[in-house]
Amino acid sequence: MSIKLGSVVFVLLACFIAKISFETAIAEKNPEKVNERSPASIDQSYNDHMNKR
Repeated sequence: MSIKLGSVVFVLLACFIAKISFETAIAEKNPEKVNERSPASIDQSYNDHMNKR
């Protein structure tokens, strides 16, 4: 009575997919934007240029 390697791999893969699905299901739907970046200098220069017109 031996267990084939493919069966073990399949069970591990199924557990991994179930774990990812579970984490996705309980994840926060709208996380706060903690990495809100400031506008780049080229963006600011472009905005200044467009506002002067």
